Amino acid sequence: MKRILSCLFYGALGLATMEMAARIDDAINEDAPLWKPYTISSVFQPSPFGREGKPNARFGKWTMNEWGYRGPSPQAGRINVVTFGASETFGIYESPDHEYPRVLETRLNEAAGAQRYNVINLAIPGVRIGRWGYLDRGIKQFKAKVVVIYPSPANYIGSEKPLCDQPSSPVPDQIGIKDRIRLTGKVEQLSKKVLPPSIMTMWRQHDIAKSVQGITVVDKVPESNIQSFKTDLACAVRTAHQAGAQVLLATHATYFGTTLRDSDRPMMTAWRRFYPELKEEGFIDLEQRTNAAIKELAQEMDLEMVDVDKAIPPGPDNFADFVHFTDAGAARMAQLLAPHVLKLTSAPAAP
Repeated sequence: MKRILSCLFYGALGLATMEMAARIDDAINEDAPLWKPYTISSVFQPSPFGREGKPNARFGKWTMNEWGYRGPSPQAGRINVVTFGASETFGIYESPDHEYPRVLETRLNEAAGAQRYNVINLAIPGVRIGRWGYLDRGIKQFKAKVVVIYPSPANYIGSEKPLCDQPSSPVPDQIGIKDRIRLTGKVEQLSKKVLPPSIMTMWRQHDIAKSVQGITVVDKVPESNIQSFKTDLACAVRTAHQAGAQVLLATHATYFGTTLRDSDRPMMTAWRRFYPELKEEGFIDLEQRTNAAIKELAQEMDLEMVDVDKAIPPGPDNFADFVHFTDAGAARMAQLLAPHVLKLTSAPAAP
């Protein structure tokens, strides 16, 4: 018993020492607070519109301005453009200031020959595009002239009802016990770097197998989810128009393109880990059906649209994972959007 207690004591002491070392490492290298939570979740907070950015918060390369949006403070006297979407727009894997909203701002100002544009990144990871109250506030805060909407279809897996028909309410604070233990994040980062891809895939498959116990797994999402997506997208467009902004829609691109090759299955497993209730082939089907819905809506509402899905080649050059851009992919995205934004900022406001 003494040996067992001694092992437990020294094991706990070792973990506590490593946890303190992780905190000191963050404090020295990233000027992080020693005792407060320091994860990506710490830059967000509950709000009347759901979850939104916390003003002046920072984690690693992710910095929020005084308005609670990612990126620098918008400068007075410029034309304001806002980008709205989920983590693909917020920016995950890109180098600092290389997420597509920042590159888009650079391209617009280069085309204008002067510093005439602000691009304000309203994106929130995980957001469904029907969060119209949040979008409406952002447009009105900056009197934005153009709204770029890049929706994330996977956020509608399991969402049979449109969000825009539901009252806004704060979401629970997402700072959990995992966010309070720095060692957990360090171990996860290290595991991704040193473990062979085959081991990581087996780990994810194990997580999926545990997650689907007792739930129904479907081959593809029902049509009600696609209609929920389209209804919310139309709601976001109407919100922008009513606030006096023009809208630029973009179809959604992924690492996979239109087919799921055997060589891409480990990447698909990494994606499915977040949505285990949908089988792998169902993700390709979801992308095709929601992109068709985007095109239909653009035609029905006479909207400017960029077919990003067709214009950005799939694969690792442009995608760091299943949907998030590399620096090169973000640059391509900005290049595609810039001419359309320039066209819309020279057009009259929507009625």
